Amino acid sequence: MKKFYIIILFIISITKSFAWHETKVSNEDVAVLGGLWVQIFVYEQHCQDNQYYQTVIERLPLSPRFNQYSSEIEHFSQRQELAWERGGAGVTAAISAGTTDCDTMASVIWEWFGEN
Repeated sequence: MKKFYIIILFIISITKSFAWHETKVSNEDVAVLGGLWVQIFVYEQHCQDNQYYQTVIERLPLSPRFNQYSSEIEHFSQRQELAWERGGAGVTAAISAGTTDCDTMASVIWEWFGEN
């Protein structure tokens, strides 16, 4: 739980140099990010015993992609906010239905934020 708060504080403190409001980003990308955010939260809460947990959580703040996307949340347009919510709702439904697991979530988070 402590690391989750550290990540949130880090997100808040990030500079806004790569604002989406200055570029065009598709609603599909925003929806994917909404889903990823739900996965990060669920992973943090329920997968601490996962073999990839320490690596994933430690690498998130080091990822330029994570930093860029984190700084843009407050600049969403109404359509992007709706896309974000729909992406989050879709992943929430999948997690609730048991169609994903900790290894899968770690893999998806890593693909988006690990090395990119």
